[in-house]
Amino acid sequence: MIERAYVWLVGENLLVLGGVWFAVLGGAYEFAFRVGQRRNRRHPGEEREGVSTIVGGMIGLLSFALGLTIGYAQDRSEARRDEIVVEANAIGTAWLRAKALGGEEGTAIAKSIEELAKTELAYTTARAVDPDNELAARRGALQDKIWELTQTVARRDANLIATVMMTAINEMFDAEQAERFAFESRVPLTLSWMLLWGALLAIAALGYQLGLAGARYPVLVSLLLLMWTGALGLIVDLNRPRLGSIHVDPAPLIWTIESFKMPSPAH
Repeated sequence: MIERAYVWLVGENLLVLGGVWFAVLGGAYEFAFRVGQRRNRRHPGEEREGVSTIVGGMIGLLSFALGLTIGYAQDRSEARRDEIVVEANAIGTAWLRAKALGGEEGTAIAKSIEELAKTELAYTTARAVDPDNELAARRGALQDKIWELTQTVARRDANLIATVMMTAINEMFDAEQAERFAFESRVPLTLSWMLLWGALLAIAALGYQLGLAGARYPVLVSLLLLMWTGALGLIVDLNRPRLGSIHVDPAPLIWTIESFKMPSPAH
């Protein structure tokens, strides 16, 4: 139930999710702060150096885990961007090969490639965490059609143009598969939960330490919680390739589709 609500918030409203995180972290801090205050009243003057060392280690370890997770999410984001460029180039090359083939089959293949490019654009720009299954079905049907037409041409005319075109079509399919994998590869949800629980424990430990010292520091603690919430939000935003402020730019696919209407250059 909680996991389902979390996934829904990730896809629907990152600001609300950030507010929930901030409130939960703040609640953990306040609870631990009061526990520390009570401990301090019962055992005044108790040695606090060990607590400070442990809290520092927890926050340092959490910072390290946060940096690794952000790096992982950024790598996935860059992979999606790179794969879109590769895919757009592969589609453009396959289309030019089909146009060079000429005839009814070449025209039909080129037209199907155009439809496939539009489907890929819809897939990369779908405003959802996961695209509609209809897009995947349409992509599969178009790939089958293109490959069947290509095989027909290759069996009938085993010339250089047909061979080069088959290679270009195969590379286009490979690029589409790699692009799809890049979009579906995200920071594991288990890692996100571990990071969130680690933040809760570290912030609670900090609250306990300040409670022992009897110093609340509301402004500084609020800023710290805001920074942690922002860092967690950044990971989620990088993890949503079609949503949010950090999304994959589909410009290479758009340019390729626009080039279909222009005269074909030598390629």
